[in-house]
Amino acid sequence: MKIMLLGATGYLGGNIARFLSEEGNEVICVVRRTSDISRLKGLENIRLISKDPGQIELTLGQDCVDWVINGVCTYMPNASLYGDMLESNVIFPLSVLNLAIKYQVKNFITMGTGLPENFNVYSFTKSKFSDFGRFLSEKDGINFGDFRLEMFYGGLYEPEARFLNSCRKKLAENQSILLTYGRQKRDIIHVEDILGIISALIHSEYLRGYRVLPVGSGEQHSIREITTYMKRVMGSSSLLQFGAVPERGGEPDTLADISWYKEIDYQMKYSFFEGLEKVCTKLNN
Repeated sequence: MKIMLLGATGYLGGNIARFLSEEGNEVICVVRRTSDISRLKGLENIRLISKDPGQIELTLGQDCVDWVINGVCTYMPNASLYGDMLESNVIFPLSVLNLAIKYQVKNFITMGTGLPENFNVYSFTKSKFSDFGRFLSEKDGINFGDFRLEMFYGGLYEPEARFLNSCRKKLAENQSILLTYGRQKRDIIHVEDILGIISALIHSEYLRGYRVLPVGSGEQHSIREITTYMKRVMGSSSLLQFGAVPERGGEPDTLADISWYKEIDYQMKYSFFEGLEKVCTKLNN
């Protein structure tokens, strides 16, 4: 299978590139000239092309691409609508989606978010791109899947600043952790399950037309429960200072409806706490 991957040098994109290449797919990674491509070196079945629109169009015109996967993500919680977030989350992937339609690529997946549309600029821009996907799917017939991702963790390349990874590092060093009251509830999923879901989907016939595809564990627990569990599993003496950080207004509770996994014959590799235990004990050892 031939797959064009956008955002292959990022955290999730790098894991997707490695996984798809190891499965034996030919992966065409679209990268900036200034991108750090170290995560892609040494991988088999990988071809790098420039983010230049002409190069992307030439590739889609000459290669029989089966799938385009958009893993581009710019997350800046306090950003305005304009600038990098609009370019990364809407304009660039939309330009590739239009080219995919032009050259009759059948399938397009985008990595979206399970956050409510109006929660912040990130979720708003991701939602707008999904709206374009729905419109163009109905108009031009491309199959478009919006992966509504819940909080994810684990795998390779996880940034230190991400919430769960940051907590794990502090717990390992027995540092105090400043937290909100931790009442907000989250669905979290291990990266390995996201990769398995992508694989099951692209090898199935499930994606027809436009589909919203919620991606999580299907379980929901509070931040207080999650961090307390991590502390216990790691045997940490860290002080969890709940209430030391003000809660953000409108903080949502999130939960993915994963009933559609049955349609692609996917069984979760890790339950909610099994995945957490794996990454916590790995770091602790």
